[in-house]
Amino acid sequence: MTRIIAGEWRGHPLPKLKTGSVRPTTDRARTILFDTLRDVRDMQVLDLYSGTGALGFEALSRGAASLVSIDRDSKYINEQKLWMRDREKNFKAYVGDVQGVLRKLTQKFDLILADPPYAEKLSSTIMHLIEAHGTENAYFVYESARRDETSLDSDVFKLLKEKVVAETRIQIYKAH
Repeated sequence: MTRIIAGEWRGHPLPKLKTGSVRPTTDRARTILFDTLRDVRDMQVLDLYSGTGALGFEALSRGAASLVSIDRDSKYINEQKLWMRDREKNFKAYVGDVQGVLRKLTQKFDLILADPPYAEKLSSTIMHLIEAHGTENAYFVYESARRDETSLDSDVFKLLKEKVVAETRIQIYKAH
């Protein structure tokens, strides 16, 4: 069972569904990611392709100010809403494709998390939308398959650090 690793909700189990092809970020990968980011307190967080919400909920547990979660599968979004029901945090969740929802959002974010299905690449259109939603000093975290060695092409984000954990490649970018 996947659980929150640190912070206010440490040890709390995350939403889990028996259907779908979601691949929650492992505890080890989340630990490395958040240890690398160090401090997410007071950050506005955007979780794209959110699935169970593991990355976004980890950020909220560690003190992020707010979370916006997007996934195309309503089952996952409904489970996230249920999980957040009695937790007093600033949380919004949207069902839809990332591109469509990003076009409608006006908010800027300090931390943008993207963990798309491994077979799905970020299009240049989605990357431009992500760039438009980042604050001046935003971080962008991109998860992909270990075997995917490409760096993202961005005019806004520069690769800060890259880690490989099991089958996952984590790339952390910083706005410059």
